Amino acid sequence: MKKFLFRIAFALALFLVPASLSAQSDFRRLSAPEAAKVLSDFRAYRMAGDFCMKFRITHYLRRSDETESCSGTLYGTWDENGPLLRVELASDGDPARRKAFLLRGGNAPELWTLDGENRPARVDGASTTPFFENLIFTPFDLQTPFIYWQDAKYERTKRFRGRPVHFFKMTPPADFLARHPEIGFVRIGFDRVYNALVSAEVFGADGKLRKTFSLSRVQKVQEQYTIRELELRDDETRDKDEFVVLAAALNLRLPREAFAPENLAAPAPDVPAEKFSRL
Repeated sequence: MKKFLFRIAFALALFLVPASLSAQSDFRRLSAPEAAKVLSDFRAYRMAGDFCMKFRITHYLRRSDETESCSGTLYGTWDENGPLLRVELASDGDPARRKAFLLRGGNAPELWTLDGENRPARVDGASTTPFFENLIFTPFDLQTPFIYWQDAKYERTKRFRGRPVHFFKMTPPADFLARHPEIGFVRIGFDRVYNALVSAEVFGADGKLRKTFSLSRVQKVQEQYTIRELELRDDETRDKDEFVVLAAALNLRLPREAFAPENLAAPAPDVPAEKFSRL
């Protein structure tokens, strides 16, 4: 069957083989083994090859026409412990404001950034501090550690934007709660046909919705479907960030040393312009 690729949560990519056409209108409840398989299949996926994406994040205030934005490049690969991401960011309003991050996803997230002296420094493994002041996006949103939390409860399958979606309630482990007591649980939704993550809602310890991630648009790139736009909304202020992919290069072989924490201050890999497809 024809394969598709959605780039969900920026880097945790997933090759997707469509189920039968009848699944597109199948809202039946999953059995316990079926629900477990949805999660295990998503967690176990490893795409072939590395990738690079050029993107822009724009912050919109609910009660203002003013916006702020930053542009960046995302490099992705996998090793035996899960996905590795390198992020290079610069403020569009002040290009001198630049930041670099190295993130490990999976069930043991790790995070490095550069300190005030431009030296690699390890920080909280799933930081909820925004990449830039006034943004909503954080390393936590890129790493999506909640997908790997073991306290996972299948809740229901229902219509979401016209499609059948499986919803799971993910409760954080004790060590995560000790560092982030403000997070109560995360509700995630997987498209039934493609087993792709299409939504994530972060709830506070008080049970109130704090933040919502949703897939907005996809586009065909290099014979595969890739994410074009994501939205992350602060449900308390109603402000939002839009993440837009400007160009993507797939099936790369990036140097392993580019993902070593001690090399974070070194120049990022140079991906030839002809490897990119503009979106």
